[in-house]
Parts: sequence; C-alpha cells; structure tokens
Amino acid sequence: MGNANKTALIEAAKQLIGERGYAGTSVRDLVAASGTNLAAVNYHFGSRDQLLTQAVLESFLEWTDRLGRAARADPEAGPVEQILASVRAMLGDFAETEPVFASFLEAVLQARRSPELRGQLADHYAEQRRRVGELVVGGQGDRQIPVRMVEVIASLLIAVTDGLLLQSVLDPGAVPTGEELTLLAGGVTAAAMSGRDRATSSEES
Repeated sequence: MGNANKTALIEAAKQLIGERGYAGTSVRDLVAASGTNLAAVNYHFGSRDQLLTQAVLESFLEWTDRLGRAARADPEAGPVEQILASVRAMLGDFAETEPVFASFLEAVLQARRSPELRGQLADHYAEQRRRVGELVVGGQGDRQIPVRMVEVIASLLIAVTDGLLLQSVLDPGAVPTGEELTLLAGGVTAAAMSGRDRATSSEES
C-alpha cells in the first residue's frame, strides 16, 4: 500500500503541475487527486515541495525517453536525421511541456538557498546527460566517440533544449519550427561537405 500511495501522489503531482503549475498546486489538491492523505505526503516525500520537485524531474526524464524513441523511429536514419527527428518531436511537445518547465525554473531558483535541492537537480542533469549520451552513441553505429566528447555533445543538446524552452515560455512565436531547423541542418551539412571537398582537393594538388 505504501508504494501504491507514493506512485499515486507522483502521478497526481504530474497531472496537477501541468494543469495548475507549481505554485497553484496545493497539498489538498494532491491528496484529493491521489486518493491518499496528508500523512502519506509527509511520509514519502517530507513536504509538498519535495513531492512536486520529484514529479517535475521524473516528467523530464520521461520526456527525454520519448524523444529518444522518436529519434530511433527510423532504423535507417543517420546521426543527423535522428537528432532532427528528436528535435521535431521536442518542438511539438513544447505547449504540453511548458508548465512543467516553468515549475522546474521555480525549483532552480529555490536551489540557490537549498544545498539538498541543488544536489538533487545536479543529479538530475547528470542522469539527463547519461540518457542523451546513450542516444548520441546509439546513433553513431560502429563509429567510436570518446567518452568525454559524448558528455560534451549531451550537455550541448540539453542546453539547446533548455534555451528553446525558456524562449517558448516568454515568446512562443520566436521559437524555430522543426522545418526551419531541418533546413538549417541541411545547410550546415552542405557547408561542411563543401569544406571537406576543398581541403581534399587542396591536398591532392
């Protein structure tokens, strides 16, 4: 029964954050939506804030996994195509994810005054880097990438996602579309190929 109450509270928190935001979700709301009681909140999480923070972080990890499945949907896709598929799925989810991200920002601000919360968020980002890194490695086929470079790429992709989400909160119309990013990636790839061809031609001459 204990684990069932904990799961019910987490799922209720995820739903309510999406509907009402972090500040608008009360303990009374959580208890009513989960069918539990105040004692269960304190027993499993210690406080409302800890419950909401865990729900936010779990939501983001689940989102990362969904984006990973989108990236791997086409088994014939190369690394660039996989990243673009993930980005298009990410942009399509922004409206749904925005309330959760706003709640995450609230947790980040609170972390400045709470070493425990700061450590919790740092651990969250470490797990995000690990999961994104797995996607990066999986998209390379037999090509080997140094471990540190995988971490760097994962950090960069997460930073881009966070930055786009922040812009989406403030000005949704300013966020590029999946089609625009696809065009950009095509241009960057073409420029890189052209530069490589010029370098090869120069070496041969």
